[in-house]
Amino acid sequence: MYLLSWNVDQLGSAKRIEAVANAIGSTGPDIVTLQEVRSGHASKVAEPLQRYGLEHVWHSHEPLPCSDRKVQKEYHCMIASRWPLTDPPGGDTWRCAAPFPETLGRVAVSAPAADIDLFTAHIPHGSGHGWKKIDTFETLALALRGGTDSPRILTGDFNEPKAFLSSGQLLTFAGERVDSDGSMSTLRGTWRGRPLEDWSRGVRSVLADTSRHGLRDAYRDRHGFAVATPVTHRVTRGEGPRCFDHTFVSRHFEVVDCGYHHEWRRERWSDHSAMWTKLRLRTEVPPLENWE
Repeated sequence: MYLLSWNVDQLGSAKRIEAVANAIGSTGPDIVTLQEVRSGHASKVAEPLQRYGLEHVWHSHEPLPCSDRKVQKEYHCMIASRWPLTDPPGGDTWRCAAPFPETLGRVAVSAPAADIDLFTAHIPHGSGHGWKKIDTFETLALALRGGTDSPRILTGDFNEPKAFLSSGQLLTFAGERVDSDGSMSTLRGTWRGRPLEDWSRGVRSVLADTSRHGLRDAYRDRHGFAVATPVTHRVTRGEGPRCFDHTFVSRHFEVVDCGYHHEWRRERWSDHSAMWTKLRLRTEVPPLENWE
């Protein structure tokens, strides 16, 4: 199974839609998850993907599962698949706890070998949304922890972490640092009325909480932490490398290979690199205490 995830940077213009669709179609994916699709152009984005065989399409902005909420963002998440998409286990109202429900998505994919519980997310950046970023992480984490022990995948743009360390640890934007003795610490105190520890904990609830939600980072599973961290998001001078785009999978999958289409970012079709992942469903699922 070939999976592609891409933040397409508020995709809406006809020229970029054509370039993005052709790039995606050239790789022959089975499932595509997109973040930041401009909602007013939803059908224009879906149509060319359907011509490439991704016939089944789901949008996170319409219909919104929360009757008392209005769509606040002008962009949303989109899932396109060669295989039918149905309602996720437990329904779709879990998103209503998030500040922006349209930035989260979850569907059941009826793949030939098994049904897949598929999540995608666009976590809002903290510089413009403050603690709403962490509230979104926590909403997603709760849904992941409540998932069944079945094939599950999470993709998206998480706007975290600040850095990956060769030790396997990560630094969040909560002011974390590595001290001279090699230990890692978080700045104490508060920001906008909440403890900074809450920020660190919220990010880790998804990105580093494998033991609780049962998903592992596909890229680190395949390549380890000793390799240089890929730059997946265009950065400005002085910010340093940013790797915000990730895929996580349950123990039911073997990660055959994965990487990024950095050339698409360099062509300025988006300010993010697309992540691709080749997965194989395991015929024998490893036990919980020993899965790699």
